[in-house]
Amino acid sequence: MLVTPLAVTALLFFAALLVAEAAVRLLRVPRIAALVVAGALIGALRRSGEAAALTPMPSVLLEALAMVLLFEVGQRMPLGWLRRNPWLVAASLGESAVTFIAIYAVLALIFAIPLVDCAFVAAIAMTASPIVVMSVTKDLRARGQVAERSLLYSTLSSVYAVLLVQLFLAGYRAAAHVDITSVVQPVYQLAGSFLLGALAAAALRLYAMITRARGALLTIGIICCCVLLYADAPPLGLSPILSALFFGLIVRGTDRTHSVLSHETSEIGAVLTFAYFILVGASLAWLDSWTLAGIAVAVAAIRLAAKIGANAAFASPSALSPAKGALVGIAAAPLSSLALMLTASVAQQPELRHAAEISGAVVLLMAIFGPVLTELALRRAGEPTRGEA
Repeated sequence: MLVTPLAVTALLFFAALLVAEAAVRLLRVPRIAALVVAGALIGALRRSGEAAALTPMPSVLLEALAMVLLFEVGQRMPLGWLRRNPWLVAASLGESAVTFIAIYAVLALIFAIPLVDCAFVAAIAMTASPIVVMSVTKDLRARGQVAERSLLYSTLSSVYAVLLVQLFLAGYRAAAHVDITSVVQPVYQLAGSFLLGALAAAALRLYAMITRARGALLTIGIICCCVLLYADAPPLGLSPILSALFFGLIVRGTDRTHSVLSHETSEIGAVLTFAYFILVGASLAWLDSWTLAGIAVAVAAIRLAAKIGANAAFASPSALSPAKGALVGIAAAPLSSLALMLTASVAQQPELRHAAEISGAVVLLMAIFGPVLTELALRRAGEPTRGEA
C-alpha cells in the first residue's frame, strides 16, 4: 500500500478506534477516556514515525468539531432552571472563584511561580469541559441533579474562563502600551459573540424551515453553521467558543417544537463525538519534565479538592445535599479542547510560555482521568439509566 497522507490519517483513526473499543470491552474503562488515551498514543506515534508525520492531526478540525459539540452543550443549558433557582449561578461563581484562588495559591506559595503565570494557569484550570461531561452523561444516559448540575457548572465556568483569560491578556498587553481597545475587549467579545450566535441561529432556523431537515440532514446544517462561526469569529475579534454556546442557547430558546434536538441521535453526531475525542488525545503534549509533571499533579489535585469542597459548601443553599454537591465537583473534573484553545492563546505571548506549559500539562492529566472521575461520580449518584450501568 502506498504511504500517502490520506492513507496514514485513515490508518491512525482506524487504529485509535480499534484500541479504544478493545479497552472498553476488555478492561471496561469509560469510552471517552479510552478514546482520549488511544488518540494520545496515536499522537505519540505520529511524533516518532516518519510516515505518520507526513500528515499532522489538524488542530483546525479539532476546534471545528468542538464548535459543533459546544452548540449541543448550549442547547442543553436549562435557562428556566437558572431563573427558578438563582443560587445555581451563585454556586457556579463560588466554585470557579474558590478553584481559581486555590490553584493560584499553590503555584505562588509552594512552587514560587511568577504571579502573572499563576493567574493565567488558574484562569484556564478553574474551568471544566462541558463537552466531556455531556458526552459521558449521554453515554450512560444519566438523569439527575449531579448530571445536570455538573454540565451547567462546567458550561458556566467555561464562559468565565474565556472572559477572564481575555481580560488578563488585555491587561498584559496594556501594561506594555496603553490601549483602550484591549481593555474593553472582553465586553466586546461577550456582546459580539452573542450577536454572531444569534445570526447563526436565524440562519439555521431558515435552513430547517425551507428544507424541513431532520436527523443527519439537520446535523449537516448545524455543522455548516458552526464552521462558519469558527471561520468568522476570530477575524472579527470574537470568541468562537462563546459564539457556539450562544448559538445553542438561542436555538434552544427559539425552537418551540424541539425539532432541532433530533440531531443528537443521528449517526453523524456519534461519528463527530468519536473523532473529537481521538483528536483531543492526539493534540495532547506528553510531559518531558519531572518538575513539570509534579506541578501538574499538584495543580490537578488542588483543583479537584477545591471543586469538591466548593460544591459541597454551596450545595445546601441551592437545594442539594452536600454529599451530592461533592459528587458534582468530582463530575466536573475533566478538561479538554476548550482549555487547550485557551492555552494556545496564552502561548502566543512569548513571556507566558511557562504558564502555557503548566496549563497544557494539567489538561493532559484531566483529559485522561477526568472522564473516569465523571463516570464514577454519576454511578455513585445512581443516575445512569443505560442497561449495563
